[in-house]
Amino acid sequence: MKIKSLLLFVIFSSISYGQGVYQVGTSNVSLEPGKDLISLALGGYAAPWEGRYTLQWVEKETIPSYSAITGIGNELFIVSDNILLKKQDVASSKWEKLGKADGIKYISGFRNMIFAISEDGKLLRSNLDKGILKWEDTNTSQKSFATLAVFDNSLYAVDKDGSFWKADLSKNKLQWKKTNYDKLMNIASLVANDKKLIAQTNDDTMYQFGGDYHDNAWVKVAFKNGVTIKEDIKNILMVDNSVYGVDKENILYAGEHRSKKDLSARALSIKDDKSTIVIVGLDVVGINGDFIGLVKEEIKINTGIPASAIFINASHTHFAPVTQNWPTWQKSNELADSLYLYKHVKGAIIKSVNQSLSELSPAELYFGRGEADLGYNRALAEHPEIYDNTVDVIKVKYLNSKKESYLFMAACHPVFSTAGTLHYTISANFPGVAKKLVEERTGTSNSVFLQGTAGDINPLDQGENITGEKLANEVISILSSPMERISGSTSYYLDSIQIPIDPLSREEIIAFKKDNMEKEHDMLSERNRKWSDIMLEYYDENKMPSSMSVYVHTLNIGNWKIVGLSRETTSSYSLEIKKLWPDHLVSVVGYTNDVSSYLPTHMHIEEKNYEGCDSFIWYGMPGTFPLSVENTIVSFVKENKR
Repeated sequence: MKIKSLLLFVIFSSISYGQGVYQVGTSNVSLEPGKDLISLALGGYAAPWEGRYTLQWVEKETIPSYSAITGIGNELFIVSDNILLKKQDVASSKWEKLGKADGIKYISGFRNMIFAISEDGKLLRSNLDKGILKWEDTNTSQKSFATLAVFDNSLYAVDKDGSFWKADLSKNKLQWKKTNYDKLMNIASLVANDKKLIAQTNDDTMYQFGGDYHDNAWVKVAFKNGVTIKEDIKNILMVDNSVYGVDKENILYAGEHRSKKDLSARALSIKDDKSTIVIVGLDVVGINGDFIGLVKEEIKINTGIPASAIFINASHTHFAPVTQNWPTWQKSNELADSLYLYKHVKGAIIKSVNQSLSELSPAELYFGRGEADLGYNRALAEHPEIYDNTVDVIKVKYLNSKKESYLFMAACHPVFSTAGTLHYTISANFPGVAKKLVEERTGTSNSVFLQGTAGDINPLDQGENITGEKLANEVISILSSPMERISGSTSYYLDSIQIPIDPLSREEIIAFKKDNMEKEHDMLSERNRKWSDIMLEYYDENKMPSSMSVYVHTLNIGNWKIVGLSRETTSSYSLEIKKLWPDHLVSVVGYTNDVSSYLPTHMHIEEKNYEGCDSFIWYGMPGTFPLSVENTIVSFVKENKR
């Protein structure tokens, strides 16, 4: 027994944390929207101002000609030749006759009840459980209703003026009350899923209502854009909580998110004998600090890991659903869809962290660095040298298996493509391509990408596949070369720097708004007017900010240091911070914990270019940073020696 105990002690000692062995786990959780979300606005580009939405129609079958159509649960109902027909599900080919439906022009249903609007304006209903279809006049409607839908245990109707009416279905008699919802004119179909009302208008535009955002407002979620939606949809319906559309030729289409299905939240957890650090990479355009604060708080409650040990980075793909606030954009992009943000994104982050922690096992960490010219400095053309083209790679080598995992970092805007169907397609862009290729070619189970200081870097090549391949090849080359062992204890720091700003005066804002009043239907003028209204409201409420926060998140994992800056960080920050530790392994990334504006240097601000000036209006910020911003942040990092 003494020999066995001694042997166990020796084995344990050989893999102790102090010798450079950590407990490491990874995860890969989808960020793809589900069918509970009909369609979402894509972020990253404001153009076209009409919006980029994820909905596409997939042809299923041709149905009989009809005068009214609806879905109840899994079943599909139509009124054809004054007969109500039903089939059990969309895939079924058999229609069952339920009974006469003379003069019915619109139907909607819920559970065992079907409601109808007749050609003479009567509101009818029938109990489908009784076996014999018998229409009953509700005698409650004195309005000329055009459409109906059941939502949240209430029957909703729209009158000819576009006003919405509501009746409680739990009452024996329907009693209609006018809502304070915004009017929506020219509605062809009104349907609902579990969370929202959805309306299709006669001009081929779809709107949704509901969720914890845009109170009492209808928000556009799709339209006939001529690229991904070319169909002339005359009616929509819900079947099995999914949206379907029917065109003028009676072709039935299923509504789906147009997606490459590669959005993910990926976590890398590293634990030593004192603490646990979690690094998360998200395939989203950006994130707001208040949202990330909520996520981190929930993780802390569940795991005990503090916010300063949870490092969350956005890849900044321009082809993910909106996950942050863009208050000066079109309405569908002003706020993230609450259901997607809090259910899908927040849920995926928390799930990815929990999964990575559940996968913890002994591993060694290795650092390697290479170079790949993925991009160029788009903002400072006379200074091409201001570009950090390094590719940093962390290799996780597990001791109890042959499995490996990788974390890699590079700096370049994921902005392919602005033309064709890809412009309307959910995609992780070149980081997604790179992750997939690295995993396929190395046989690894998982890889995590972090976006570097890409604020002023655009890609050199044409196409996400070219840039993704170039990055993947460099990562694999680094993995095939000698890498430096990471060893030592961990520590973490999350600091906030308040940078003073000098907003425009009230008078200057009023003048700026006036200059943009005469340009109707102009994207930039509309943006400028929205920005002016936000700034004037700050003044009216005596809440005009006098500073803006920049977060500096530092993780020390043995002899490797990673510094994450908030906002769209420009290249010079990485170059300058790395100079502070010339003999150490230092990685610098942007887009960390909060992406609420650009983080320019004095050069961008002096030139008054997009990164230094105009972008702050797009982000709804009260102004740009002072010329001293870079010196302030780099000096803070230097003096605190995190």
